[in-house]
Amino acid sequence: MDTIAPQKVNHLRQFLLVAFIVLVCLASFGWWLYGKFYISTDDAYIGTDIIQVAARVTGQIEYLAVKNNQFVKAGDLMFTLDPATFNAAVAEARATLAAAVAKENIMRLTRDRYVKLAKTNAASVQEADLAEANLQSAMAMVARSQAALQTAQLNLQYTKVTAPMDGWVTNSTLWQGDSVMAHQALFALVRAGNYWVDANFRETDVATIRVGQSVSIHVDMYPGHTFAGVVESISYGSGDAFSLLPPENATGNWVKITQRMPVRIRILHPDPKFPLRVGSSASVRLHLHANM
Repeated sequence: MDTIAPQKVNHLRQFLLVAFIVLVCLASFGWWLYGKFYISTDDAYIGTDIIQVAARVTGQIEYLAVKNNQFVKAGDLMFTLDPATFNAAVAEARATLAAAVAKENIMRLTRDRYVKLAKTNAASVQEADLAEANLQSAMAMVARSQAALQTAQLNLQYTKVTAPMDGWVTNSTLWQGDSVMAHQALFALVRAGNYWVDANFRETDVATIRVGQSVSIHVDMYPGHTFAGVVESISYGSGDAFSLLPPENATGNWVKITQRMPVRIRILHPDPKFPLRVGSSASVRLHLHANM
């Protein structure tokens, strides 16, 4: 059986060593070149506007028009409160206003009569002044009654709660008949069509990031599909800096950790075929030398 000559073995080893070194150099050069044109992170999450829906007045749910994960358009009715109490308040305010107007008319006639009598010395100046003061008080009461009627009418309008924007109803536990408090968050409305990515880049990369740079976005739930984006803003603080318990580094045994800086990336032209979900994981590649 033939054996490989020691000299050929040495040549093969040398060739493999040189090839390995060349590959390492090429990989290093490629990585260096990539860093000149791109930076990337997989610490990124989909976001959009979220509104906490609440009633402006306290009442009982009379009719519930939406359910969880339902899409609504701006202006669509979402629920109504029992209007009986509010109708009564409007009726009472109207009656109070009517009484105030009637009293104002009487005080006006009284004032005019005393002014004429005072000019002929048939009434004193003090009596005329008192009549004027009573008229001013009656006029103020009319103004207050008008404001009370407007408030009652507004509260009646607030018994119908409509969607402030296009979006999806989420996290609702409402049932017909539930009592709700004014300004109490009842469910969330996730806005449709306006999406972004909050990408957390290493602080050492932030110096190269500029508003307007183009970004390629890959969402984990849609492997193989690329969304186009653009850098919209760069945070002026790390995520830890705004937490309830910010890190305390004034100790003797602290460990230096590279911080992450949030960068807001707006997603351009979201594709309806690939609906996005708030909080979904993503990875982004930022093009350092390409602007939108």
